[in-house]
Amino acid sequence: MTEQVLPDSAYRITSHEILALLAFAPGPGTSLTRRALGLEELPDDHDLVRAGVGTLNVRDSASVEGEQVTLQGPAKYLAEVFSTSTTWFDVTRVGPGAVSPAYVAEAPVGSVALFLRPLSEYVCLPLGAETSGLDMVEATVEDALAAAESSPGAIITSRRYEAGTEPKVANLKIAANNRIQLASGPVDAAGQLTVRELGADEKAGSVVRALLTVPA
Repeated sequence: MTEQVLPDSAYRITSHEILALLAFAPGPGTSLTRRALGLEELPDDHDLVRAGVGTLNVRDSASVEGEQVTLQGPAKYLAEVFSTSTTWFDVTRVGPGAVSPAYVAEAPVGSVALFLRPLSEYVCLPLGAETSGLDMVEATVEDALAAAESSPGAIITSRRYEAGTEPKVANLKIAANNRIQLASGPVDAAGQLTVRELGADEKAGSVVRALLTVPA
């Protein structure tokens, strides 16, 4: 996703603002959110959390009256998603010209896609009811592969996170012959993922989607 095509619903937020949201409205999904985004658990009075509250206030995403902090608009919605999240996905391209990770959070209140940018800024895009987290994962994998077509050795990693379980993994690698290799579960006796080459009739995004879908 480029800056030129960001929809009006997109919202920018920094990592320390996310720390503030997590400290402000902890819930059953807070630990999962921290795990997926690689964020530490910090006390409410930590400097980074306080800085996050301050910048939210400056950007009119929060109001502060004495000790009372009230979230507003997109920040309030994001806090609700983060605190009640049940599933997270991430898709990351590794290699020449690689971009930062993309994430998708799913919660009972709704779903959000997040795209990490330089300086620890995230572009957050709420997903409509017609778009599932797996829809976004599939599209992001296809976009990443298209961007890496001329980069043999490039890797696209995809993971699904849920509380209390190890992440489900589906990694793609562009081989020297431009064939695509897939590494996914089950793991062998040495703890290594199973590797195979995708068939000519297999679409990488669909394959990853299927692997990251929890069986009914």
